[in-house]
Amino acid sequence: MKMVTGIGILLAFYGVGVLASKWLHIPLPGNLVGMLLLTLGLVTGWVRMEWVERASTFLVRHMMLFFVPIIVGVASYLNLFAQAPWSIALSMIVAPMLVMLVTGRVVQSYLRRQQQKKTQASVPEGRRTLDA
Repeated sequence: MKMVTGIGILLAFYGVGVLASKWLHIPLPGNLVGMLLLTLGLVTGWVRMEWVERASTFLVRHMMLFFVPIIVGVASYLNLFAQAPWSIALSMIVAPMLVMLVTGRVVQSYLRRQQQKKTQASVPEGRRTLDA
């Protein structure tokens, strides 16, 4: 039942994102707006991680199946790739590297903050000072 609930929540955020993108004329794709809204919901506590964790794990595990239609569709644009191979190759290398770099930095920052919270929580209340 958690799987169905999680997929329903994910689809609801996707739908709200698509509608918000169209109605508010946001210059972002609807799926990205939905993802940002889901992230906001998770950070603020409106959506609990337990509600979507199982469904999102399942979808990420089988993500490659979602890329098959895209890969097949790319085959029809091979002549376009032949016209500008270096710029396309460069963008295919640089963009993922930037994404990995930014994601790594964000995760490191998050883990560092979590570790600081644990350290502060372990200090007894009476012993807390500005340098603790």
